[in-house]
Formats: sequence, structure tokens, C-alpha cells
Amino acid sequence: MLVIDSKTMKKIDQYAIDVLKVPSICLVERAALAVIKNINLEKRTSFAIVVGVGNNGADGLAIARNLLAMGRYVEIYIVGDLNKQSQDFKLNLDSCKRLTDKIFEPKSIEDLAIMEKNLEEVSTIIDAIFGTGLNRTVGGMHSYMISLINRTMKYTISVDIPSGLDGDSGRNWGEVVDSDLIVSMQIMKKGVYEKNRFKDKCIVEDIGIPQKAIRAIL
Repeated sequence: MLVIDSKTMKKIDQYAIDVLKVPSICLVERAALAVIKNINLEKRTSFAIVVGVGNNGADGLAIARNLLAMGRYVEIYIVGDLNKQSQDFKLNLDSCKRLTDKIFEPKSIEDLAIMEKNLEEVSTIIDAIFGTGLNRTVGGMHSYMISLINRTMKYTISVDIPSGLDGDSGRNWGEVVDSDLIVSMQIMKKGVYEKNRFKDKCIVEDIGIPQKAIRAIL
């Protein structure tokens, strides 16, 4: 099995997008569909999708948009500064806003208490807060949010990597999501592979990054 670090994965992504001209929004869509492919939609009918404002969050919003299109119940929780949102995040958020009004931006302990109560009513949480590029201690609202996800004891799917996990070493950056399933995009990430409790829950899915991009970097 091919296992790579976060810096190498970033280079592969950039080569695919910048050199081979694969639109990043297409990779986001394939990532979303890869996650949905691994959800038992007969059993799991209601979702809370927790997103950061970067590319991992864009994947989460694309998942939300597709589930909403299927008529599923979806709540979206955004953590982070929307002034820093990626373009792919913005495109998917604009679409989600036209499909649901259940989009929340918890800013306080009181907001988190409401969110915790809401999470009791859903069957599944999807974690799309941080991707493999996390390189700092998780604090503030992000830390509270991850802790809340873990406290709910709900079935949790992480997009690419559990939020709070170092993409290279597998160390925790403070709080880390205790995922039940990880859907890793294109290639197994070293940080997940280093932790047996996560590696055994990880499925790797092709999202359309050309093999030419992978060969060019490796």
C-alpha cells in the first residue's frame, strides 16, 4: 500500500491542479461522492456535518449538498473565520444556503450547548474540520467542537483524516476526533497509517487525481 506524508500529498494535488489542469472543484466533488459511497443510507438518514473553512471543509459542504439533494436531513456547523474560506468552500456554501436554513456558526459555549442537544437527534456526524495540513495545537472553538463530537458517541465519519491528527506522525494536536470510519482521498496518509486504531478504520478512495501527477512527484 502506498503511504505518503502531507507535504507530498500537497505537491501531488498542486501538480494535478496547476500542471494537468484538473479543476479543484472536480476533486472536491469526487471526494464528496467517495464519502457518500461508504455510507449506508438505509440505516443513516440524518446528518450533522462539521466543517472548517478550508479545502477539507469544502469536501464536507459538497457532501452536505449531495445529501440534501437526495432529500436527507442535514445540519451544517461551521467553525473558523469565513473571511479565510477557500473558493471551493464558498461555492459549495452558496449552494447549501439555497437548499437548507440549518447552517450554524457556533461562537459561544451557549451555542455549543444548543449544538450538543441537536446532535442527539442525528444518526451520523461527518467531520470535515481539518485536513492533513494541520500543524498547530488545536485550541479555542475548534477544540471545544472536537470534544463535543467525541462526547456525543455518535457514529462519526472523518473526511481524509480525523481532525486534530497530525498527517505525518499520527500525534494528536490536542483534541482529535475519535472516528468510526475514515475515508482517505486517493492515497493513505502517513499519520493515519501510524495509528493502528485509525488505520484499521480507514478506506482509501480514488478521487480522480491522475496517476501522471502521482508519478511526477514520487
